[in-house]
Amino acid sequence: MPMTIRIRPVEQSDYDWLLDLHHTVYRELIINEFGYWDDDEELGLFLEAWETKKIDIILKQDKPVGMFIIQRQDDYLWLDEIQVEPQFQNQGIGTEIIMQLILRARKISLPIRLRVLHANQGAYRLYRKLGFQNICRAEHHNVMELY
Repeated sequence: MPMTIRIRPVEQSDYDWLLDLHHTVYRELIINEFGYWDDDEELGLFLEAWETKKIDIILKQDKPVGMFIIQRQDDYLWLDEIQVEPQFQNQGIGTEIIMQLILRARKISLPIRLRVLHANQGAYRLYRKLGFQNICRAEHHNVMELY
């Protein structure tokens, strides 16, 4: 049975919820990967995305449950971020969004690339299951691609 999720563009009223989502999703991963959490640094990263990137909100039963940012590059689509609220993780929402992105990328004959923190083993396993391959290993991330 297909998941009943919808996508809509970010709205100004999403700011507080998105900031909370960012902190909730990333705090433990960042601490595990880098050994610390810096509120100012994380706020700066959040604000950069808020101010400069096209953010899409994932809705389940018209309630925001996640977000993603996809950017078109010259020769690939870059999945800059995908976040799902912890209580909605492992329910197929992230998989559904990524499957939609894969279909979109295939229609325009471009691969999808992303990066995932080494500490984020759950996301890494999901990407591998969906067919993404490692193309580069950096200090804190794996860069992956699916063609």
